[in-house]
Amino acid sequence: MPQKCVSRSGAIHSEDAAQIAMENANTMNAGDDAAVLAELQGALEGGDVVLFVGGGISVAAGLPTWRQFAEGVIALMRQRGLDAAMVQEVADLAHAQRYLDAMAAAEDALGPVFQEQVMAVLDDAGHELPPIAHALAALRYDLRAVVTTNLNHLLERAFGWEVFTTITDAVAHGRGFILKLQGTLRDPSTWALTRERFHAQLSAPEARRALASVFSVCPVLFVGFGWGDDSFEQMLRDVRDLSGEGAPPRFALMPASSLPPYRRKTLQEMGFRILPYDNVGGKHAELLDILDRLVEGSSRIDIRPAPKSILPPAIPDLEIPPSSSGLSGLAGFAASWSLLDFGEPEMPAGALDAPSRAAGSIALTSRRMSEPPANPIEVFFSYSEADRDLRDKIETHLAILKRKGVIRGWHEGEIGAGEDWDREVREHLESAKMILLLISADFLASDFCYEAQMRRAIQRHERGEARVIPIILDACDWEPAPFGKLKPLPDKGRAVTSWANQSEAFADIARGIRKEVEQLTQNPS
Repeated sequence: MPQKCVSRSGAIHSEDAAQIAMENANTMNAGDDAAVLAELQGALEGGDVVLFVGGGISVAAGLPTWRQFAEGVIALMRQRGLDAAMVQEVADLAHAQRYLDAMAAAEDALGPVFQEQVMAVLDDAGHELPPIAHALAALRYDLRAVVTTNLNHLLERAFGWEVFTTITDAVAHGRGFILKLQGTLRDPSTWALTRERFHAQLSAPEARRALASVFSVCPVLFVGFGWGDDSFEQMLRDVRDLSGEGAPPRFALMPASSLPPYRRKTLQEMGFRILPYDNVGGKHAELLDILDRLVEGSSRIDIRPAPKSILPPAIPDLEIPPSSSGLSGLAGFAASWSLLDFGEPEMPAGALDAPSRAAGSIALTSRRMSEPPANPIEVFFSYSEADRDLRDKIETHLAILKRKGVIRGWHEGEIGAGEDWDREVREHLESAKMILLLISADFLASDFCYEAQMRRAIQRHERGEARVIPIILDACDWEPAPFGKLKPLPDKGRAVTSWANQSEAFADIARGIRKEVEQLTQNPS
């Protein structure tokens, strides 16, 4: 550390005082960062995190920033001999980092040529997926969805998920999708590259309701955003407002250089958990290290790019990462990233669980289920036919454990035509390591559920042969039953149908089952 410059009076010069203050702040923040990172890991284990991806992923692929794209548009306007006042207007807006307004002015001046330019510069078919895209896709089994402001296809290629350009209640209630807030390159009619179009798309009541339904129940993680202008803070405020009171945690992985102490404090007061990373010299290797640590212990993922035939023909030239957003129809955000250099070769598919790059970085507790068991745990559903729809909901919320190969669910509905029904039920009841009793008045009234399945399940539980978990679906007098001594789900035995938001109940059930599965994988009998 350089020697501090002190005056004759012993006073530290102002610039050195600022440096000391920054160093002290960094020391104080280190413990906070470790706690936030551990909290983020826990949120990911819940499997409902919404990943919000900005233009940084596009820049990492070698595509230009908004500023560079604007410069290309301005050059095109001059080349076509457009009025100098029009050109200057776009240049002034771009210089002020009002990129959505600059795009609106450019489109008005260029007409159809503007669309041709966008199609030419945004095509990413000839670009390799950057390591950051692979690292983010390695989290996909811990995510509910991805939201992005990028038009290009990098995320589709990395994740292989279905893409939507409008948010509806049906989309919001799904899993494993990518929502492209500014549209997708394949369909120019979806583009929202001007403030008016973006506002119109996101100010619709259905869109706002759907976004609120997601952000109010799902943790959110922002990656790939920088402070191109102050409207990024407005976007974060919009997310906070849409989330409502008592919302799950919201995280932001951001370059430390964009987080001076007061700005960081402001974001923390807004309820955001900030995770800064070093980007000295424009290199973001520490971000990759953090992501590697977050996915450490996840099962291997073979990420295959989508067939290139589904992408538009390659048109070599510029490319731009559109990362403008304002989630409640307010001011848009346009991040002006400096060119990112991850400084490392492309990560091969199937090698995403490589050891972390940097020693001495923030330590994380390792995942309890670091590898899926060699044989998935068989989970037996004991339920009344009247409760089939609720059983289906539970299965849906267990999808992550299934996809990871940790569990294999079985219920009577899987018995094929012509098979011996009694024998199939009996064999699976005897072989299951976990038995879920879906409790309702109909279950208690069923002789088959109560006498045949439940009593045998309790016997196997008491012998240590299986783990029995009562799941209370509907209000009923279940406590006097033989399983009444067992800890139920959801939390405190609160019936699913009594929850104002049943999705929260099912998520609570899924978390409880996951914890039991983790214990079984650690201590198999």
